[in-house]
Amino acid sequence: MFVIVNKETNRIHREPTRKSYRSTSYKTLAAAKAGVTRTVKYYAKAVADVQETLARGEKDYQSRYYYDARDATSEPSEYGRGYDMRVVADGSGLEIMTLEEYGDPQVTRTGRSPYSGETITVTIGINDVNTHMDPLCESHYTR
Repeated sequence: MFVIVNKETNRIHREPTRKSYRSTSYKTLAAAKAGVTRTVKYYAKAVADVQETLARGEKDYQSRYYYDARDATSEPSEYGRGYDMRVVADGSGLEIMTLEEYGDPQVTRTGRSPYSGETITVTIGINDVNTHMDPLCESHYTR
């Protein structure tokens, strides 16, 4: 099994066109390479659609791909992101590796529990940060 990893954040990359319930792993190396190609084509299509919208004399935000094109062309800190999405959009920031090579990177965080208000320290997988699996996230206690 293979996964596509964002080199900058070391998190597993999810294709923008892939359904949220689909797995992020691929059975073959060729399938993973195709996933990178689909990602690059998607962002190129988004930028082209915004340019086409501007050419028609409309505002750029009237394009359905406005936010994706903005991600693919803007500076990393301009919209609050901590990493450069442009390297993901052109494919240079993505790396294919096996699940065994990737392992499960862990991160230790300390914060205030939204449930009890106590200060807690948790160690969770890097891909589970700010999801419903994160004890420091309010949705962990509401599901």
